[in-house]
Parts: sequence; C-alpha cells; structure tokens
Amino acid sequence: MDARPLYAADHELVDAATETLAARFDPDRHRVASALRAADGTVYTAVNLKSTVDQATVHCEPVTLENALADGHESFDCSVAVRFRDDDAANEAVVISACGVCRELLYDYDPSLDVIVRLDGELRKVALSELLPARA
Repeated sequence: MDARPLYAADHELVDAATETLAARFDPDRHRVASALRAADGTVYTAVNLKSTVDQATVHCEPVTLENALADGHESFDCSVAVRFRDDDAANEAVVISACGVCRELLYDYDPSLDVIVRLDGELRKVALSELLPARA
C-alpha cells in the first residue's frame, strides 16, 4: 500500500473533522464526524445521525459528500473520519477508517479520492482505491 505522509492541508482536514465532532458530540446521537475536501480546497464537515431505528442511521461521510455535491462540486481530494477514544469527549479524537459501505459510496463519486487513515500508529494518506482492491 502506498501510504504517504500528511501535508499541512491534510492536518487541517483532520482538525476540521475534530472541531465538528467537539461542537456536536452527543454519545446518543453524534459519535463520529468526517471532513471532505473538494478539489478546489473547500472543506465540508458533518456528524453521523444516529437513529433509534438502526436502518435510519446515517453515517457522516455520505452527508459531507451530499453537501459538497449540492454546492456543485464533482471532484474531491481527501476525506477523513474521527471519533473520541472510548466515545468520551474528554478523550482525544482519533482518526478511524470509513466503513466499507461509505468507502464504496465515496469511490462511486470520485475513484481518485485519497483518505486519511491510521497505519502503525501514524496518520497517513492513501488512495481510496487501495482500500477497495476489488474495485480497482
């Protein structure tokens, strides 16, 4: 896997997701946040929408994607998702991998998208296609 170091803009993307999670965190409703950077540098953030009906729960990555699409963006640069360790806002936010369904959806809209993941304890940027080898 070609894992690349993060640049300042990538750290800012992680910070944007973390700030959104800190502002909207609710252990019963909003436990994960994501940030998506469009090709022009515009950043979109969102939190997950937890429902009492599991099938109605919406992950945050599709929300960031929809907001960007609604604004007219069609090309994207990078995505990241974060949660608080042990679902406690007193703890640090950690980068998590998007679930398989969200990866597939993001790939449908931009197969060249990069994602920020934690590999061997370090934040790295990888091509989304490398996380979906059967799609490449």
